[in-house]
Amino acid sequence: MGKDSGLPQNEKSSSPKLVRGVFLAVIAGLLINTFMGLFIDAEEFKAAFTGVSVVTFLVPFLAIMLAYFIDSFRYKLVFSRFGVKASFRDSLYNNIIGYFFSNVTPGSVGGQPFQILHFSRLGLDSAIVSNVVFSRLIETTFVQLVIVMLFFHKGIGMMASLGNGAYLLGAGMLVTLILTTVLLLGFLNPHFLGVIALKLEKSRLGRLIAKLTKDPRWAEKLSVWSQGLGAGFRVLWNQNFGIMLIDMIFAAVEQVLWSVALYVPLTRLVGTPPPFPEFLLSFVVCSLVSLFIPTPGASGSTEASFLLVLGTLTGKPGATMSAILIWRFGAYYLHLLFGGLIYFFVPTQKAVYVRGEDGILRHIRPTRRSKR
Repeated sequence: MGKDSGLPQNEKSSSPKLVRGVFLAVIAGLLINTFMGLFIDAEEFKAAFTGVSVVTFLVPFLAIMLAYFIDSFRYKLVFSRFGVKASFRDSLYNNIIGYFFSNVTPGSVGGQPFQILHFSRLGLDSAIVSNVVFSRLIETTFVQLVIVMLFFHKGIGMMASLGNGAYLLGAGMLVTLILTTVLLLGFLNPHFLGVIALKLEKSRLGRLIAKLTKDPRWAEKLSVWSQGLGAGFRVLWNQNFGIMLIDMIFAAVEQVLWSVALYVPLTRLVGTPPPFPEFLLSFVVCSLVSLFIPTPGASGSTEASFLLVLGTLTGKPGATMSAILIWRFGAYYLHLLFGGLIYFFVPTQKAVYVRGEDGILRHIRPTRRSKR
């Protein structure tokens, strides 16, 4: 069981690309936020920061940290259905670095692929890992759909007073419905994902994916991979529906945590924030829409979309922008630094999960002799 710093050498060779991704994320955020600052009341913006406590700055960072811990427990819960006793340390590392990769890739799409890669490298079956990660993605999307459906009537009422933000809110609700439908089709019929990939293979989008992945056979491999999803889904959702329902409840708690990370500074700086149901709906749809802007980690586009909607809802765009910047500083930029440090300096190992006599896969810690 060899130990190395972070990920394998061939992945470490991409470190300059990661550094470039971090740099682009920061620069994109700085430029877009500076541009938005030209259109708000500078005095209101500055006044909002007066008397802001350190706690207000820390709440976004700590809320995401708490989400990491909940997510790690969820990993242990779901992996146990496949006879895997997932290490809490491995699960926590996976969540932290998964979020880091989401933060440095365009549209925040790099998190799940890395999570699958990391657990597979530790010695877990890639089909099982893919099932777990994909099922969690479906749960999150389904929770977002439930939020949109519960407060859809409030969203319709809000659109009348949002001006240009109404288009963003409407697009977000539409995107939620479409994304959930596609993922549910993939969940109910995993072969559907492979069929889509094969049809896209020769298209312009397919050629772009082949170029980005540097794999001309990406569609064929995805089709083969999708065949193995069906058995795993049956294990999780047919035989362990109660466990998955519990996991979905935790996913809902996490969704609230992510939104609270912004709601707390917004409440402190604006004074009278919008009611939480309206805010939660806005948070979900703005988060989804901002992902379609191809900046690393949706940097800058997130701030712009939230300001467009929440600035109108509060009637205080300057104070709202101040709250959004505090939120992004703690929930995004600090975690960009934190995740980067973990990625580059915390060692990981290969093939450390071994099946015991009871048939359970466990993380086996190396002995002193094996470390030499």
